[in-house]
Amino acid sequence: MDEHSPNWWMRHSGWSRIIAVALTTVLVFGVLGFNRATDAAAPSVVEGEPSPQTFVSPMRHTEVDEDATERARELARINTEPVQIINPAVKINVNNELAAFFADVRSTADVVPADSEAATFGLESGETTTTVPPTTTTTTTTTTTTTTTEPPAEGEPPPETTTTTEPPATTTTTLLVRPTIDWQVAQLQTDYPAVSEVTLRTFVSVFNEDFDRVAGGLEGVFNDIETEASELAARYLDEGIKATEVTDVRNALFIEPSDVFVPGLPAEQRPAVDRAVVELVAETIAPNEEEDEAATQALEEMNALAVEQVTASWLPNETIVEGGEVVTKLQLQAIEALGLIEPPQTTNFAAMFVVAALAVILTAFFVWRIAPARLIRPKHFLLLGVLLVLAAAAARLPEFVIEGGTELGYLVPAAMFGFLASILYDARTAVLLAIPVGIFTAVTTGDAGFTIYAAGAAIVPVPFVSSVSSRRDLRLGVALGAIALAPLAAGIAWFFHGEEVVLPAAAFGFIGGVAAGIIAQGLLPFFENLFRITTTLTLLDLTDRNHPALRHLEEHAPGTFNHSILVGTIAGKAARAIGADALLAQAAAYYHDLGKTVEPGFFIENQFGVSNPHDDMAPEASAEVIRAHVIDGLRLARQYRIPPDVSEGILAHHGDGLMRYFYHKALASEPGADPSLYRHHGVKPRRKEMAILMLSDAVEGAARALAQHEDPTPDSLRKLVEQIVAEKVDDGQLDASELTMGDLTTVKRALVEALVGYYHTRVTYPGFPGN
Repeated sequence: MDEHSPNWWMRHSGWSRIIAVALTTVLVFGVLGFNRATDAAAPSVVEGEPSPQTFVSPMRHTEVDEDATERARELARINTEPVQIINPAVKINVNNELAAFFADVRSTADVVPADSEAATFGLESGETTTTVPPTTTTTTTTTTTTTTTEPPAEGEPPPETTTTTEPPATTTTTLLVRPTIDWQVAQLQTDYPAVSEVTLRTFVSVFNEDFDRVAGGLEGVFNDIETEASELAARYLDEGIKATEVTDVRNALFIEPSDVFVPGLPAEQRPAVDRAVVELVAETIAPNEEEDEAATQALEEMNALAVEQVTASWLPNETIVEGGEVVTKLQLQAIEALGLIEPPQTTNFAAMFVVAALAVILTAFFVWRIAPARLIRPKHFLLLGVLLVLAAAAARLPEFVIEGGTELGYLVPAAMFGFLASILYDARTAVLLAIPVGIFTAVTTGDAGFTIYAAGAAIVPVPFVSSVSSRRDLRLGVALGAIALAPLAAGIAWFFHGEEVVLPAAAFGFIGGVAAGIIAQGLLPFFENLFRITTTLTLLDLTDRNHPALRHLEEHAPGTFNHSILVGTIAGKAARAIGADALLAQAAAYYHDLGKTVEPGFFIENQFGVSNPHDDMAPEASAEVIRAHVIDGLRLARQYRIPPDVSEGILAHHGDGLMRYFYHKALASEPGADPSLYRHHGVKPRRKEMAILMLSDAVEGAARALAQHEDPTPDSLRKLVEQIVAEKVDDGQLDASELTMGDLTTVKRALVEALVGYYHTRVTYPGFPGN
């Protein structure tokens, strides 16, 4: 198993990680629990008594005024119109009463004996009432019958005359007459005292006159009058009449035209008949609308529920009640709802410690599981601990500033940890840090809005800075991250704290993002140097041609310098092809031969116009000189403060490979030469970038040698790359690397493309040397 794998680090550095996690837990707990309340008494606030202090709303708050709401609903119930239903029995009763009245009018006109009181009621002396057929009489008569024969014919004797007298027959005759109008009216007044005499007389007169009309061959009108009366009553009853509307309906009957029309009724009688019908209907009509109590009660409750709640609202930082002011029920409700009269929250330190420990342990565990092996060394765990302690300190900020306004809580510099972790670790680790940042904010504020914002703010910068390739890109990433934080803060503030703080929250979110970016840029060099961690920014500095080490290389070994720059170009292209860190591969290539500056003349690329000193040296001595450039390179790397991640390229670019030139030279004079004496003393590359550097260095040197003897072609360069890579594989130099066979195929293709691009065909210019 590779000694540099995560398990190896756990075996050999497990205690250091445990100590780092334990120390981080204690420090995080100390930061979270520092100066927090342990015990306090709640202020006594009683309705109807003076407030012991001034209470201010920390956020937008709306409270329902239950009493006012109930009063409004009760008023809605009172103002609800009762639900009325029409009772059909009333119409039937009215029709029956009208029919009974007209039947009584008819019955009072029945004939009576001429000598009865009804026949003479109301008549003056000498007046008679009308006789009506048929009449029954009783008389006594004597009948005498005389029979005379016809005169005789001429010559006959004269006729005889016979007289017969019969006994008399006795017959009794009774004279019937119609009662007088006065008598009929008097009879009806007894049964209908509420109906005026004029109305009764009108109906009686019309009915009695119907006898004359019928006798004269005309249609009677009394039945039509009855029909009109029933229809007039029905017209009002069908619309519904409340008990409180009876008087109004009766008045309307007299005021509004009744439209009583009876064909055959003389015109001079129509006004009287019309008024009589109206009065009769007015006296007969009755209320037929009744309240449906169940439906009315349901409607009252529906109207009550439709009444909107009466509320009172307070804006953030608005005073609910002044100290000394009498507290109302509504104010007390608001104070209680906002938790302002609760005692300051007593910190449960045991629970806080457990939460802090879980946050730290889980974060460390996840980082160990998901981060690359190079990012789980003890120094990375120590750095992670520092970041977690800083996150706990940052989470305390809202706790102190929100007293000046809820929106100030969005100044929390949570984005700083997204910036730092993206550059110091990688994007996955940066996203992971959002978990402890959110947990710490929840512990310190107890506010869901601030918790979600802090976690989100730690993630927002990740896509903007995780792949920066220049300091300009970093500054741009900070600006874009701050811009993205503004709508995030606005949306969360709107949802959790009310629309009044949306714009201020957006502004403070942007300001907090800018501040977080500035702080992160300030801390990065400190962390890079303190923990000797190689970041993108470090690599950008190292690949700057003005770096002191590169200037030293250029001045003392210009051939090696040009070789290193070309190897860096080739390695960067190959690394990009498989998704490895191209900038790291390039930086490692720039410095891999830094040790050659000690004895530059012993290396072929620096031997321009001079003899090769190895021609006069023993192979073993030459191998020792060549081997020494690795040791010298490491020494110079420390001198120029080259990070270990980059100086690893110095140690790994030859691995422990065989120096074939000197070994074969030794075999020529000593067939049994020990190959171990001609091997480099480096280590086999582990990381993909270092393996790519080894291959790039080898193929560039071989291609340069090939170019000295012939013009390279794409085919020859492809064969050269295949040969070099095969030698490295056969020699076991790639056994410890992370390269897969697929990666290796892609790398070979990229190496060929890079070499072809460099050793391209050139135009032949006439007259130039060498043409």
